[in-house]
Amino acid sequence: MEVWVSYALVAAFFIACRDIFTREYSKKYSTTEHVIYYYVLSGLMVISYALYQKYIKGETIRCIDKNDLWKYVFIAIISVALITPCQALSLKKCDNPGKSKAIVNLNTIFAFLISIILIRGVKMNMRALFGIGLTIIGVYFVI
Repeated sequence: MEVWVSYALVAAFFIACRDIFTREYSKKYSTTEHVIYYYVLSGLMVISYALYQKYIKGETIRCIDKNDLWKYVFIAIISVALITPCQALSLKKCDNPGKSKAIVNLNTIFAFLISIILIRGVKMNMRALFGIGLTIIGVYFVI
């Protein structure tokens, strides 16, 4: 098994744990409160991680290039204003968090299709098209 698959499986497990947590606590707190707590605490963890990497591991952490700043700002705004509230509300209002995540995980198909448009050298073949079709059918059966 390639190493990236191991990382992806670990991430998938902890994302599932996070989603169960979000479902439970989005009932206790408003979506806005949940987003505030989540991002403030995540920010503290990111800063702690960066300090660890810099001072313990010796990693060089550079400032962002000026021409990349607007891209990060745009993605951050989308994440805070759209993605996180929509995920929290979807998990809160769904009877089973797995159903909500099945829909959200259609992002794989969107990423694949967008990459065909934006990244040179990425091509669509019948195998990929068949996989997309199976994914959509699978999500249909889950929900």
